[in-house]
Amino acid sequence: MGIAISKFSRAKKAGFDTTSQYLYTITGTPNTYDREQENVALRHSIVREIWGSNFLSPISCELKNGGLKVLDVGCGFGIWLFEMSSEFPNCSYTGIDMSPKLFAANIPKNVKLVSADINDGLPFPDDSFDFIFIRNVGFDLLETQWVSLINECSRALKPGGYLEVTEAELRSMNCGPNLIKLSKKFHEYVASTKVNTLIVEKIEVIMRSTNKFQDIDHHTRPFLQGCWGGPLKDAYKSYSTDIFRFVLKFTDINEKDYDNTINILMDEATVHKTYFNLHKFVSKKI
Repeated sequence: MGIAISKFSRAKKAGFDTTSQYLYTITGTPNTYDREQENVALRHSIVREIWGSNFLSPISCELKNGGLKVLDVGCGFGIWLFEMSSEFPNCSYTGIDMSPKLFAANIPKNVKLVSADINDGLPFPDDSFDFIFIRNVGFDLLETQWVSLINECSRALKPGGYLEVTEAELRSMNCGPNLIKLSKKFHEYVASTKVNTLIVEKIEVIMRSTNKFQDIDHHTRPFLQGCWGGPLKDAYKSYSTDIFRFVLKFTDINEKDYDNTINILMDEATVHKTYFNLHKFVSKKI
């Protein structure tokens, strides 16, 4: 395939800020935001179906009863937050993200959005929340920043409250030769940013190091790539296409060859039954 990491000129043209410490920082036109919002919404829907719920923490009854204070760390477009606020309307919700442009115009009355960089700490008093939810911030944090964030969560979480962390293991299984080559080059770039692509192997250790969490439950589920896997296969196909197109922007492959290359990758992933694992860590604060 002739895949090699370029100087990211194509990525810049596509609206991705390659000078940022954050791999997925988006700049540019409203269309860029629209495309990303559609992609995030699709991923959210798939992940919700994979887990069977928006959360695994054993707090359904408490949420239904109301009165809980919930924090979504790295809330992005607020999709998870708004769904939770609709399903459990008698609780209060706070979302924090560094990109206020991502926030929706019509915010539910029980939702508050805070613009701040989580790497500067969580701007909330001790023991503020009953439930803290973290998802898909792995590309934004170095390992040392993960340590700081988990410690901040333990500080802001009430005793008896739950912390739930969901991250993808950035290592595909059952890859074909072309996807192996593409993944290798992409991982080389990610490694150059000092981001740990296998941070999921460290999260439980980091949580235990705080001495604030007990009985950490670690769950895994496969996220399929290509077009296979029953009722979700069309959704997997659509999301895989978006991901392959995103990764190709960091290569020297000409844009006019993207569609053909994506078809090759999709066929490989489908034949080989390629997937990566999602991880959830759920624990109660002592």
